[in-house]
Amino acid sequence: MKVKVLLINFINLILRNFLYPTLLMIFLSFELAINSLLELNMNQKFGLLVIGVFFVSLLTSMNFLKNDAAVNRYLFQKINNYWLYFLMQVLTLTIVAIFSAIVMSIFSFTFSINSIVAILPLATTGLVGVGIAFICKPQWNNHPYIAQIGIVVFVYIALAGTGDNILNYIQWFIPPVSKVITIFQEQSSIRALIPVSIQQLVYSCVLIILSGTFYEKKMSN
Repeated sequence: MKVKVLLINFINLILRNFLYPTLLMIFLSFELAINSLLELNMNQKFGLLVIGVFFVSLLTSMNFLKNDAAVNRYLFQKINNYWLYFLMQVLTLTIVAIFSAIVMSIFSFTFSINSIVAILPLATTGLVGVGIAFICKPQWNNHPYIAQIGIVVFVYIALAGTGDNILNYIQWFIPPVSKVITIFQEQSSIRALIPVSIQQLVYSCVLIILSGTFYEKKMSN
């Protein structure tokens, strides 16, 4: 019963103010417009798709977590189970990330609707955006400027790539979003993206777990 209540509430919160569907429509319109004007090749379309999924998931997750902290205080007290509440937040945003990857790839005409392998790197890219939003979540209420700076830093290192010699030493600690684009441009193979997709999944899980653990300790103090 609690799971159903939380899921319905969180989905409604995602759709609140129509931010999520608006972001989807903006990206799809932009992608179709720029593709018709510039006639992008497959590599360019895929790179644009990766960036689009990343930002849609990140912005949607940030908006969801901020609104949840503002309007769901009573619901959180009523549920009275931190980890259930947290896991349902994660599940909701994971569903949204996967749905975004499927919809955006279908409407971009880049891949077949049945190509599960093609959806995998896009969905895990969305999960990286979710993880970044979660790791900055504890700062939204008390230190909003720190949270904003953290988001900017994460986005920069996610898209900067590992071409810089300094970044090469810490490539396992930065979001591997740019690596997805680079590998596809070099090999033009979706299957070649499976290892980095797994890396993205692990990376996002680590961020989410760290966020959940840290926030629980903060609330218990």
